[in-house]
Amino acid sequence: MQATTQFFQTASAGECAEVLDFWFNECSIDEAPDTATIQQWQQLFLQRGNKFIRLASLCQQWLSEAESR
Repeated sequence: MQATTQFFQTASAGECAEVLDFWFNECSIDEAPDTATIQQWQQLFLQRGNKFIRLASLCQQWLSEAESR
């Protein structure tokens, strides 16, 4: 997950959205990132601002859904 986090620090919003979509919708449960990682990504996107705010919202949605499971 560290490589993905580093990628999110420099990649464009579109590239980040594609990778985030993979982690949230396509990978298997045993490969999925843990809650702490998603929280880290959410903070990173919030810090990057602008176009990344939508990605932070997607992270929050995932976290909210994870809590209800």
